[in-house]
Amino acid sequence: MRADAGFSLVEMLAALVVLAIAGLALVQALTQSARAATLAEDRALSALAAENVMAGWRLERAGPPRDASGQYAFAGRDYEWRIEIAPTPEAGLVAVNFEVSPAGRFTRAPGFTLTHFERAER
Repeated sequence: MRADAGFSLVEMLAALVVLAIAGLALVQALTQSARAATLAEDRALSALAAENVMAGWRLERAGPPRDASGQYAFAGRDYEWRIEIAPTPEAGLVAVNFEVSPAGRFTRAPGFTLTHFERAER
């Protein structure tokens, strides 16, 4: 039997360092993937909530479009919404901006913004 058969302690430590680095990279990739999936879910639900708020607002309002805000529960989550009416360069049209954000986060930035154009009623 030869005395140099097998791996030395230095070789084993080097292999463990390489495996540890690969393991950390894998954990980081999985974490980023999970975060991206959560953000995509939040954005998709915010988009659906914005469309629902827009549809309800259009069905329930009487008269010309006006600014409005409120809260909306959808898919087990609470949302805050805001509708802002803005003039457009085209006479007789207004831009209706529907902004929806998860409750408590509206001050930072809306989670989803949907713009709709309507005839300005007089």
